[in-house]
Amino acid sequence: MRFSAIIASAAILLAVSCNSASEGLRQENEALKAENRKLSLALKEYVEQIDVIYKMPRAPKVVKQPPVLFTDMLLCYGGSPNRGELNIWNAERFAPSVSWTDPKGRERWLFDGFLAIEPRLYGRSGEPENVALSNEDLGGMAMSGHKEHWQELIDYWMAPGNGFHALEEAVANAATRLGNPPYKRKVVMNLPDAVIHEYFEDLDSRTAYWGSLDGRELDFANPADRAAACRWFIDTMNEKFRAAGFKYIELIGYYVHSEEIPTPTRGWRWGWKRLDQYLPMVADYLHSQGQYLTWIPYREAASYDRTEELGIDYTWMQPNYYWEGDRYPWEPSMKMITDNGISMEFEFDERLLGSSQPTREQRRRFYLYIDHAKSSGLYGKRSFTYFQDHDTIRRLALSQDPEDAAVREDLFSFVAGNPLRKKVVR
Repeated sequence: MRFSAIIASAAILLAVSCNSASEGLRQENEALKAENRKLSLALKEYVEQIDVIYKMPRAPKVVKQPPVLFTDMLLCYGGSPNRGELNIWNAERFAPSVSWTDPKGRERWLFDGFLAIEPRLYGRSGEPENVALSNEDLGGMAMSGHKEHWQELIDYWMAPGNGFHALEEAVANAATRLGNPPYKRKVVMNLPDAVIHEYFEDLDSRTAYWGSLDGRELDFANPADRAAACRWFIDTMNEKFRAAGFKYIELIGYYVHSEEIPTPTRGWRWGWKRLDQYLPMVADYLHSQGQYLTWIPYREAASYDRTEELGIDYTWMQPNYYWEGDRYPWEPSMKMITDNGISMEFEFDERLLGSSQPTREQRRRFYLYIDHAKSSGLYGKRSFTYFQDHDTIRRLALSQDPEDAAVREDLFSFVAGNPLRKKVVR
């Protein structure tokens, strides 16, 4: 009996103790929730204050413009094996973007700039099958590119009969009919993101994964090592390009693939990316080589208005109107562009072709790019870039559809007749 009483008393004491402990934990949890709410409100208030300051009316910047080396640059996606037939950039595929025969039967030079771009290497035959060359690609779960994968991108664009060799051939073929172009066609090469972690989303994954230079393993936790990897890529690409001895094309610079460059107070996931910690070093190096750094941010992306600080020479903002319509109105978009001394990207895809209802809507949106390029004063003053999804320019050039032909004539005459071509540095 006495033992049973002791057990019963102990049980009561234990229950009281547990209840007391639970109550203590509950109170502590509530206190933490309250503190978290306070911090969230404080952060929200801070962000709102920053946003108000950021959106305050201000006078347009006086920005030193880069030299006019080209007027109209076409984006050419290639390098990832999963693109199938569209991963072949031969002379035949380049030809419709190099020259164009207008309705009067006169052949004219068309795009004078070409951006070689690729954010990923997917569907590789080796392991790993998928490799990311940019931050957050495929949700950040693919392995970030190592040194040998960066080399694969160079090898793709410098392969005989493909890439830059094929572009040189396409321009040479057109030159037999038109005579030499008035200046070399300019090319820009995609610069892979030096992603901090081997797996972007996994902050516990390695930072010393890319490879070594001069017998030392690089650690991407160090911004200087990220810049060193980029210098290696630039040197390797430049040397291959020089060795090819191209007559008609010239490599003038490199492209920052990430479409935003966040800061601790603006943009998305600065702590994961920290591009601003190494890109100015890359820009300085390019400038020492007589080359340029280029960028195409999405509409109102972080750092679109501070490209000079980062050393970026050519910037073209995406209006995103083709995709989003009136959700992204033109007036503020053009104000952001003109006030900051940058230019704009044209955007279109396969929906530009055909006669369906969606095509008519996309064409309406597309023509507004031409209208605003002219009404804003950008046309004839600053260069443009042109995003094409898949193979739009070639398909538009070859289409026999009368409505497609009208779009082709309007777009191609806009490009070929760009008044800025009179000011291109020879």
